[in-house]
Amino acid sequence: MRVINILPILTLGISLISASPLHPRQAAAPPMGQWDIVGDTKIATMHIFRANNKEIYMIDKLEVNKIKQANGNPAISGVYNIETNEVRALDLTTDTFCSAGSFFGNGTLLHAGGAEAGLGYNPGYQSVRFITPSDPNADWSEIPDGMVNSRWYPAMASLPSGNVLIMGGSAKGTGKNNDAINNPTYEIWTIGGGQPQPVNFPLLVDSMPYNLYPFLHVLPNFDNKQLAFVFANDHGVVYDFDAGVVVSNVPKLPGGIRSYPLTGNSVLLPLRPSLNYKPVVMICGGNTVMEITSPALASCGRIDPTDPNAQWEMDNFGGTGRVMPDSVLLPTGKVLYLNGGQTGYAGYHQGPKDNPLYLCDNPAFTPFIYDPETKEWTTNLVPSTIARLYHSVATLLSDGRVWVSGSNPQGNVQLGTKYPTEYRAEMFTPPYLQTGLTNPVITSVAGSTTLDARIPVTYNQGFSQRYVMCKITSAVYDPNNQNYVTLNIEMPPNPTIIPPGPSYLYILDNDVPATFSVPISLQASA
Repeated sequence: MRVINILPILTLGISLISASPLHPRQAAAPPMGQWDIVGDTKIATMHIFRANNKEIYMIDKLEVNKIKQANGNPAISGVYNIETNEVRALDLTTDTFCSAGSFFGNGTLLHAGGAEAGLGYNPGYQSVRFITPSDPNADWSEIPDGMVNSRWYPAMASLPSGNVLIMGGSAKGTGKNNDAINNPTYEIWTIGGGQPQPVNFPLLVDSMPYNLYPFLHVLPNFDNKQLAFVFANDHGVVYDFDAGVVVSNVPKLPGGIRSYPLTGNSVLLPLRPSLNYKPVVMICGGNTVMEITSPALASCGRIDPTDPNAQWEMDNFGGTGRVMPDSVLLPTGKVLYLNGGQTGYAGYHQGPKDNPLYLCDNPAFTPFIYDPETKEWTTNLVPSTIARLYHSVATLLSDGRVWVSGSNPQGNVQLGTKYPTEYRAEMFTPPYLQTGLTNPVITSVAGSTTLDARIPVTYNQGFSQRYVMCKITSAVYDPNNQNYVTLNIEMPPNPTIIPPGPSYLYILDNDVPATFSVPISLQASA
């Protein structure tokens, strides 16, 4: 379905470019990358978020998973240890089906919405849940009626203020939204604050019936305004959440529908200081109609929604259509697309479990990598052997690998079918970890800093290469060991570029990331 995309990445690298001699034409290169099955999630992974360098938090819906909570109910949330591949169950009392989540500036995750009661769980439609992964033995706390209205399939985002935005959804589960259950509002939650009142949001009326899980990206700006690009169905707006007004309307994206259940993918491409943090959003995949045999869209659109003359620049999605694709921003500044199907749309299978009719078929086994700078696709990657359809997820790990899990196109756990409830976790090793070059090693870095500050980072480098997404203000080599260099890095100037809260710092050397990334807690400057 989707990853709760809540941990920003700070990336920089060091670089020295040397010329290479011309070589004669070679035979087609073998597929790149590597897949490894690494563990059993015990809990189906509808949502995930990486909490630190060792743990992935998993959230499912109501069903009888492999492990139980302390009270005996089947577990629907847990923590996966990346190093040991062990799982610890977490305690919940409300249904989390088709919910969402995002971080407050203090590092606490707010999770909201859900569905009906069952299996010993209470309804989750109005629920809000909190967890702070840095706490020892972290677990959930809940307010079952925390929201004024019900939200199923909402979207959420961390705001520059450190607060969390919750937007949209429906009053109950549905194949596609309708006027009777539509919730075309948003609300902003503050740390320790009371229950906020919903605010009307007209786009979520104009975009009916395909407006569930709207795409939501906070936009960088130098006026410290809380601006966001919101997209549903085939069009979007730039909205000022401080003033509560639409700043501009964005043209319709050609080709078809990009929102649930004809689910596409949206990503804010890497922000670069060299381009003054210009925001470019890329939306890929989807479908045209809710038909099982309908081919998924093999198109993408790129746009800077802040451009007064914004227009979509179209692309072919690497030549393969996908519905329900996942995307992962890599430390190299490229985007990995994976998972999803090539026909149909999102949802549970129809018919009996011994003869199911799947709404989405023809799994897209082969990942693609997109380079935002060259606008080129790398498609000769090794395919996975596991179908990852409805409720599939992926996230970047500390060492630059990608953790992949999920796929559950049925209402309850089913094994031994064409597309079963999938508990196998995979690790994808991207080509940049197969070059044979030495990984740099970060030896020290400030663990907490403010935006617009300068922090020192010391690391052990191999060969030099420089690629910057954070500004490097100075580099000092150790006179006793030229392999050691201390970089002074300038953080982004304001929280509209990276919101306060948990982030990760990656260092690259020859496009190879360091052996691990460093968690950094970013706070607004005084």
